[in-house]
Order: sequence, then C-alpha cells, then structure tokens
Amino acid sequence: MKFAKVFQQVLTEEEIPEDWKDRAIQYKKLKKRINKVVEELENIGISKDEVKFNYNLEMIKSEIHPHLQIKISPFQKNLIVDKLNELNYQYEINPLKIEEIDNDSISIKSAINPFDDSKPFYELKISLLEDTKFFQILYDEIEDLNKFKTEKEAEISNKVELIANEVSHVTIPKMKRTDLYVWREIFQYYIENEIFFSTIERKAGIVDINQSKKRFIKFLKNIEDSKIIEKFHQKDSIIAFNKFKKLNFQILKISNYQNFNMIAVTKILKKFDKQTQLTSSKTIFPKLILINNEINILNGSIAKDICFIISTKLLTIVPQIDDYLCPICCSIAYKPIRLKCGHLFCIRCLVKLRRRNEDKCPLCRNECLLSLTSEDLDIAQMNYMKMYFPKEVREKEIENSREILEEQHVIDPNAKACVIM
Repeated sequence: MKFAKVFQQVLTEEEIPEDWKDRAIQYKKLKKRINKVVEELENIGISKDEVKFNYNLEMIKSEIHPHLQIKISPFQKNLIVDKLNELNYQYEINPLKIEEIDNDSISIKSAINPFDDSKPFYELKISLLEDTKFFQILYDEIEDLNKFKTEKEAEISNKVELIANEVSHVTIPKMKRTDLYVWREIFQYYIENEIFFSTIERKAGIVDINQSKKRFIKFLKNIEDSKIIEKFHQKDSIIAFNKFKKLNFQILKISNYQNFNMIAVTKILKKFDKQTQLTSSKTIFPKLILINNEINILNGSIAKDICFIISTKLLTIVPQIDDYLCPICCSIAYKPIRLKCGHLFCIRCLVKLRRRNEDKCPLCRNECLLSLTSEDLDIAQMNYMKMYFPKEVREKEIENSREILEEQHVIDPNAKACVIM
C-alpha cells in the first residue's frame, strides 16, 4: 500500500481529531508539487544526464530560497539562457576560471565543444519557481507541527501538575488512610515498564511507538493482575489514576501522530530527490531547518520530552525505596550516615566495617570511616525515611535489634525479635 493511503488510514483509525489532521503533512499535495518541479526542469531543458549541477537551499527570514547551480559550456549557455529569458526566470551567469573547471564538466560536452581558453565554461545560478513553492509549503507545515508540539507539551504539563496535586493530597504520609504505598507500587510498575524512554544501556533512548503501546498495555496488565486499584483507600485516588491512564493514552496518540509526520517528511523528500534528480533529503533541507529551529519534529521526540515532565513533576511525588537503599545490605539506609565523600550507608553496616578496622568508603575507597562521629548522622534524611517509608524503617529496626541480640547471645536466632526502643 502506498504511503499516502497508509498515512490517511492511520489518521482515521487512530481517531485523530480533525484539527490535528488539518495540521498534518499534506503528503498528497506535496507529491503533486514534485510533479510541477519535474515539469519545470523539463521546460527549461535541464537534465542531469547532460549537465552537472549542484543544488542548495538558503533560508532568509523564514523563507526558503533554493538555487540550482550549473556548470555549462558556451553551447549549453545559449540554449538554456535563451529558454530562461523566454520563461522570465531569474538567474545569474558567471564565467569560470580554468582552475574552477573540473574534468567532469569538460567531458560532458567535449565532443560538441572542445575545451578552449578563449571560450571558458560558465556557472549558471537559477532560482526555480516550483521547488521554491514546494519547500516553502513543507517548511511552513513543519513550523506548524513545531507549534503543535509546543502546545501539546504545555497541555500535558498542565495535566501532569493537576494529577500530581491530586496524588500528593492522597499520599500524605501521616494521614490515617493514606494511599502512599499503593501509588508507590503503581509508579514502580510504570518506571519498570519504561513505556516511552528506555534507560537500559544497550537499548537506551527513545522507544519505538509500537513498543510503547505494548509496554503500556503490559503496565495496565500488571495493575489489573495485582488488583492494586482495590487497595485504594481514597476515592480521589481512583479518579487520579483514571486521569493518569487517560493521559498516557493521549501521549501515545500524540507520539504516533508525530512519528507518522516525521515519516511523511522523510518520504516526501526522498521522492523529491528521486523524481527531480536534485538532492535535498539526506543533508540540505533537514540540516537547514534544524539549524534555524530549536524545536523541531525532525530532532527529538515529544514522548521523551513528556516523559521527562512526568518523571520530574509526578513520579517524584512518591519517593521510591530504590533511591534510599544502603549499597551494602541493600535494605533501607535507616539511621543514615553520610561520609565525607558524600556516600550514604546505614549505621549498622558502617559499625561492622569499623569493627574490622576498615577505613575506606566501600564505593570510592576514600579513607573516612574511622573519623566518623555522631555528627555524621543525617538527621533530616532519617526523618524523611521515617515519614515516607514507615514500614521499611520498622522492618529495619527489627532487623537491627535482632542482630544486636544475636551478637550478645541473648536470644535464639530463630526466635521472633522484639524492638528495643
């Protein structure tokens, strides 16, 4: 199936809003524009089989100015220039110096016009009309898509902030029926599925839109299988979760829309190159608009940008235990000691190291353990852990108490431990 039909089918099947369709790359119209460029080149009498030319694009105040530069012989000059004058085209013509004349240019018409110093070759610079229209239309459509990207990111950002406010109200740590742990589990599933952006080293980067859909479905399956929604104490949590789910569906739709527009731009440029024998797709046009635009659909994923917004504004509302683990025992670093090197460990693990006269940080090997004092206890961090990880702190206290009693040979190691306050 031809891409034009596939593109239209996607816009229909994905239930893309009408105003989005109007802002999409008008692939069919641009294809017709390419035909006009081909006709224009034929009318002027330019064929790549007969002349060697360079094609270049310039941008002046958001206007695209294509230029066709041709090296021609005096014989060709008379034919082409007469045609340009007849059709009222703008052009510049300059004689080439001997050192500027390459062998290819000389060989093209050597049979008709043998090289002669008295008849130098020329460089002809032509401003075509139809390719100017083609690239200006394409550029304006990309500019509008850039505005669309900015608008949608702002819209998503506002929705994320609203959801974040709702989640923060239902996850207040000391609230009687807090949903802190339920939301933590939900966000953990969300982070692990890496729906829009992967952090795994060998697969790091933007995730393919089809892969994103599969991962989001997997995330919803995790939620369903764990029956986690049933654990909510607050009705507002259910409302917030439904908004969060709807938000992700919207992000998938926007990402798919952007993805197909990017494909449309790439394909129409390749078609332009193939049919006109000019060169635009791989270097000139994409490079030109990337230089002149900070925000561009050809350079960056809207999903990645939105993923960053969700990570910084929503997922941080509920801290994850992985960020507060002791690197030695891999449980919560309760009663955290921050070493002079900046690394943080739980007090029990450092006590054990001190008993063995270890003085080096387990991570960076900086010598700082033997100089520790009670002032190195991170009180603020400890209080934060007690507030946001009460269950884990309680388990850690029990574990520490058990170890202390075992060391003192007071209880059977298999017996239940009591907490020493």
